[in-house]
Parts: sequence; structure tokens; C-alpha cells
Amino acid sequence: MKVRIKVFHISLLEPVLKGVPLDKKIKINANKDEYNVKEVINLQKGKNTFKYLVKWLDYSPESNLWEPVKNLKYPDLIMEFH
Repeated sequence: MKVRIKVFHISLLEPVLKGVPLDKKIKINANKDEYNVKEVINLQKGKNTFKYLVKWLDYSPESNLWEPVKNLKYPDLIMEFH
């Protein structure tokens, strides 16, 4: 698994100018880190959990991951697998 961390150096920070109004209406994209599933490939049974091997849309097979059932929001793909 590749871990990507966005980091910047403190020297890139600049002080806020006086008299500049702050934008208090910040829009947050809740689905920013959500990816689309192409298909469910396999099932892994644990003691109290199920994990599905997931093929992600627009990603290579090396990116396939075992995801717990609680992370999957695609009941139609799970039903299609079974």
C-alpha cells in the first residue's frame, strides 16, 4: 500500500494581512476520499466479520483491497457477487 502525505514547509506560511475579512463559510467535500467500486471479487470470512476483495474503478488490479462490509456502500455489487 502506498501512503501519500501532503506536507509543506513552515517557511511557506505567511502572516495574515490586517483588515482582510476571513471567509467563515467553508465548504467541505465529504466524499473527497470516497472511491468507486467496479466489482466485488472475493469474500473473506473472519471470526465476527466479513471482508470483500474490491476492484476499484479506474485503478489497476494491484490496487485491489480487502474492505470490511461496513465500508462498502454498494449492496447491489455485493448481491451480484453472491
